[in-house]
Amino acid sequence: MSKRLASLAVAMLATLAACGESPTSVSDAVPNSGEMVITQGAAAPTQAPRVVRPSLSAAAAAASLGGSVSTALSLTPQSCAATASQQVVVTYTITGNQLGTATFSLNTHWTYSGSSWSGSAPTTLSVPPRGPSDPATIKQVTITVTNASGTGSGASNFNIVPFGLTNSNATGAKLSFDSGSNVTMYVSFAACAITNTAPTLVLPNDMTIEAATSAGTMVNFVVTATDNEDGDLTGSVTCSPASGSTFSLGETVVNCSVTDGGGLTTPGSFKITVVDTTPASFTSFPSGTITLIAANVNGAIPDVGGLGITVEDAGHVSEPSTFNCDYVAGTVLGIGSTTTISCTAKDAIGNESEPSSFDVFVGLNVSASGFLPPLRMVAPFSVHKRGSTIPHKFLPPTYADGTPAADLADDLRLVLNHLDGSVEGGDLEVNDYSAGSTIWRYDVDAGQYIFNLKTGTASPWDPGTWKTTVSYKGITLATTYFDLKK
Repeated sequence: MSKRLASLAVAMLATLAACGESPTSVSDAVPNSGEMVITQGAAAPTQAPRVVRPSLSAAAAAASLGGSVSTALSLTPQSCAATASQQVVVTYTITGNQLGTATFSLNTHWTYSGSSWSGSAPTTLSVPPRGPSDPATIKQVTITVTNASGTGSGASNFNIVPFGLTNSNATGAKLSFDSGSNVTMYVSFAACAITNTAPTLVLPNDMTIEAATSAGTMVNFVVTATDNEDGDLTGSVTCSPASGSTFSLGETVVNCSVTDGGGLTTPGSFKITVVDTTPASFTSFPSGTITLIAANVNGAIPDVGGLGITVEDAGHVSEPSTFNCDYVAGTVLGIGSTTTISCTAKDAIGNESEPSSFDVFVGLNVSASGFLPPLRMVAPFSVHKRGSTIPHKFLPPTYADGTPAADLADDLRLVLNHLDGSVEGGDLEVNDYSAGSTIWRYDVDAGQYIFNLKTGTASPWDPGTWKTTVSYKGITLATTYFDLKK
């Protein structure tokens, strides 16, 4: 009984690239047994047409082996390790009659050296007995294809050829090979894919800047950028606000970005905070000691606001500025006193300066003061006999308004010093009756102070030159010299 022989179709389901060169093939095929004719496979992706063969006797009927591939291949050079190797599944379809079990082998790892392909890692497939009407027997094998060279362009192909066919039934219908059992692999080569990486921004740390003006402060900063593919991209960095802008008081976020040649953008930001921590300062302030002439016997009341003190905030950042002094307004400072007054300057937001101070001395106008005769203010000085009374007269000092200070008598002090050469002796105070002298009094009619100094004939009233000084609370009102003789 004759049978129609099924054809073996080998089809490439997906063509990877059009090949412009003759295929490079490796064949491990076993010579045809002559027991069965198998159709030649067609190049992928077109499935080869099934060809009807002449009928053979039942004894000669055999199974048909056809292979196909369904995965496209595109390989990069070995240096691109991630894509230099791919796997593809080859499907073998066995139809027709086969008495006994058959086996055949395939190389499952194929490597391109740059000029040729070589197969390795063989595996053996087993095909059980089958009748002519049985459903097709399907065998699938995973093939690993590797570009072990530096080739990165063009195309190549090779044939996966079954080999080592065995049949357990030596006389009946059995599986056999012809060229239709070969599977042609088409491979295209591509250069390594360039993986673009985003550029790197180098930003300054958050900045705190002291305000320079009320409008803000100009701030310069540097932002750099580098890229693995494009190199230095510092010139492509954009920031808003830009370096050199004026930043107002408070916190400002600076947003920067850079885009590389591949279109990848890296953003980044940092903060610039402008603060005012600088206190106001004095632009005009008293120096040294200020002397006030007493208004009356009680002293004087300073007018701190009238001393010309002025303040200003640096750069006029936080105006208006003010100043404050520790002197309590309206406080009377006594005659002869020296009072230190400390002041601080403060801007509108409360930044306060370190204290600055000045002294206020309250005195009397003594420009017209001086002893009157019989004492002389210049040499030759007056001469007096020991034991005599020496009148001390002087015109009163005046207050700030020119009024004579006629109410000082109670606190006038007369001090005498005997001179030994040019060296003064100890103070000798004669302000009461103990030495026989009168007390200080103001002669309204004469408009002068009078004190009658009673000298003695014994120590301490030694002959020689004496210095005599009248003062009021430490303020010298008159001083001169006289001589005592025996």
